[in-house]
Amino acid sequence: MPTEKTELLEIKKRLEVVIALLLKALPKGNDAISLRDQIRLLSELGIRPKDIAEILGRTQTYIGKELASLRKKRTK
Repeated sequence: MPTEKTELLEIKKRLEVVIALLLKALPKGNDAISLRDQIRLLSELGIRPKDIAEILGRTQTYIGKELASLRKKRTK
């Protein structure tokens, strides 16, 4: 019988899949949302960098670099 913790982890994983699918469904071409904007959006929604990396299929290092760049631009 699954424990509450394993059930929560399963729900978390499914939510990550849903988020990834929604991001992929965004318009392509000139109206497409950039990867940086996707990272910013997910971060603003309170998703941790580790989870953003998993959702977008990038490394945690890459996500951290982009978030740092976004924070730097915001302070200027």
